[in-house]
Amino acid sequence: MIGHRLLWIVAMFLAFAAGSKAAEVPADLQPTGYKLLFTAKARGVQIYTSVAEASAPAKWVLEAPLATLNGDHGKLTIHHYAGPSWEAGDGSKVVRDKDAPVKSVPAPHAAADIPWLLIKVSPDPAAGSLSKVGFVQRIETHGGVAPAQAPIRPDTKIGVPYTAIYAFYTKAE
Repeated sequence: MIGHRLLWIVAMFLAFAAGSKAAEVPADLQPTGYKLLFTAKARGVQIYTSVAEASAPAKWVLEAPLATLNGDHGKLTIHHYAGPSWEAGDGSKVVRDKDAPVKSVPAPHAAADIPWLLIKVSPDPAAGSLSKVGFVQRIETHGGVAPAQAPIRPDTKIGVPYTAIYAFYTKAE
């Protein structure tokens, strides 16, 4: 009896472990010539605004993210907001390089989760934890997708909760 119960527990553990395995990051989202500096877990919202064009029903349009990232084992806090921008508690900051296109791939559960991204960024001159970052990668997203139901009126704003892992890359030496 104990043997069967132990086998069942082991089988359930292995099934759970296989099902909870992190998805592989596509090659399109790997920055060439860069190495991973650190990762941070994000919790926040994707802010959507309802927009109505002439003679068309209102639709949700992404306005900006608003999230807090915790990295380096809880020692580093980064605020993520419009731009997109990432600003660390030490004053360092990176902003999307508008001259470089954002690379995007659908999340494994695209109907519920926002896409995975690779974003070229430019640091500002302040020294600190983000001063050498050249790329930010957003992976392992959960949530954040605009509501399926169309908005009723224009200019309504909503925040849709999401979580993600952000990976920060620096030039390989």
